[in-house]
Amino acid sequence: MAELGGFNSMLLSIIIVSYNTAQLTLQTIESVWTEVEGSSLLAGKTEIIIIDNNSKDDSVSKIRRFLKRIPAKRIKSKIIQNPNNQGFSAANNLGIDHTSGDYILLLNSDTLLQAKALTKMVNVFLHHPIQDSTATIISQSGKLDRLGILSAQLLNKDLSLQPQGGNLPSLFSLTCHMLMLDDLPVIGKFLPSTQHTGLRSDTIDVTGDSHLRSVIQQEWVGGTTMMIRRQVIDEIGKLDQAIFMYGEDIEFCWRALHHQWDIGICPTAKVIHFGSASSSSANAIKGEFKGYLYIWSKHQPLWQIFWVRMILKSGAYLRKFIFGTIMKQTERAKVYTTILSELF
Repeated sequence: MAELGGFNSMLLSIIIVSYNTAQLTLQTIESVWTEVEGSSLLAGKTEIIIIDNNSKDDSVSKIRRFLKRIPAKRIKSKIIQNPNNQGFSAANNLGIDHTSGDYILLLNSDTLLQAKALTKMVNVFLHHPIQDSTATIISQSGKLDRLGILSAQLLNKDLSLQPQGGNLPSLFSLTCHMLMLDDLPVIGKFLPSTQHTGLRSDTIDVTGDSHLRSVIQQEWVGGTTMMIRRQVIDEIGKLDQAIFMYGEDIEFCWRALHHQWDIGICPTAKVIHFGSASSSSANAIKGEFKGYLYIWSKHQPLWQIFWVRMILKSGAYLRKFIFGTIMKQTERAKVYTTILSELF
């Protein structure tokens, strides 16, 4: 295990997990440094922690060389090398153990921060202090009185909106997602869904400088750019390491929401996420299906597992038909054939 730098108490701690993505990771780190360097709020109060999951390329040496160029007075840095690929949850948890910031940002290695994204997110937290007196009052349920988790607005490479987050899993929200009911004209936007697709009115982009007012509340947000108030981790713990990758963000938000923490998206904090290009990858899709099964076994009544499997199975058959027969996307259809044979 190798380390660089030392730490005092910080405002913001940024954790980036790297695995064979040298150039992408460097691009992400550079975008962080560009903002922090010019920010009176973040300069000298930010630390960046890189967790390398035993990359086989030259990630570590390249990252180390880049970090040495960053003035420690402006941003502190540390790189930790894992002896093996421990997955997303375990690697981020290791990073959390080395943080001292009031706010902790889980940042994917395939992201690119847009202007003042970090500053806007931190400012949202600073302008929404914890107000425990109203957090449990039903009539105040729409108030950001206990903001604990905040995500940036994700964008695709072409700067189009990349949807994320949604409703926590229930039999109804999972059905709407798997059977694509949430994409139906007119009524779709009124239906809950475990995965918001971007066609819903409550996930549309918001422009302007209203970042202190316009927070889109969600029941869960993705771990791609997840900023967490430290008190949340102190109260509910870290990510569930039983989940190697995919679904850990939903599970973490599940615990946070059930401890009265508010969750949302800051629509004026923009971050490009290049991973959207691989949204149809077999591992991501299989991970999503496995994640739902695990979350149900941990948080929901066991009698629902049978119905969850039926809903997921129906969703897999529907997507296999759409991609294979209608859209002629043979490779993507094969992913669902594999899921049906391996999971059901």
